[in-house]
Amino acid sequence: MMKLDLHIHSQYSEDAFGSPKEIMKSVKKKGLQGMAITDHNTVKARQKVLALNSKDFIAIPGIEISTKDGHLLGLNVSNSIPSKLSVQETVELVYDDGGIPIVPHLYRNMSGIKPEKLSLIQNKITAIEVFNGCSQLKTNLKTGELAEQLNLGGTGGSDAHDPRYAGLAYTTVDATDTSIDSVLDAVEQRQTWGEGTTLPFSYRRDRMILSIKQFFHRGFKRI
Repeated sequence: MMKLDLHIHSQYSEDAFGSPKEIMKSVKKKGLQGMAITDHNTVKARQKVLALNSKDFIAIPGIEISTKDGHLLGLNVSNSIPSKLSVQETVELVYDDGGIPIVPHLYRNMSGIKPEKLSLIQNKITAIEVFNGCSQLKTNLKTGELAEQLNLGGTGGSDAHDPRYAGLAYTTVDATDTSIDSVLDAVEQRQTWGEGTTLPFSYRRDRMILSIKQFFHRGFKRI
């Protein structure tokens, strides 16, 4: 059984810091075998992430796309996906780019895809994020129940914007082949799930305050 944090932000996200290599060190210290760097609306970290792959660690390049309906993760994409499109269009673009779309933090007010929008893509995706380290435990449990009802797989990710907290939430993968393809195949086969620990309240509080300040600074525009 492998554990990978499939939702982490690096210095290439405007609201985060830490290089992919620094993040990898933090994730390894927590006993995980891999990670995905999913920066906001950019794949600038892609080459640095791919360079971290080894026989005992999996590093997957990804992206978190701001659709007009909420955020969407894309694992293993090569190119930036345009933001502000519908979630249906965005899912198709992720697939066209050779990636796998995953719906993160479903019930989050500012950036979560609403259940009625999820219904438009539930037959096109294979997994939703059932454990997000920045979400409340009751919200993660609610998301997990929905995934089971819809017969979808689950993933887990810290959603860390600080390397110290990367790896506290993770995806369990029933495989021993340490390759990107093995992880992606497991997600596509709905054979993964999300677990972990909720990030400290003080960190989540500070993140929320910063997000609000940045929202005003951007002219009332979401990231």
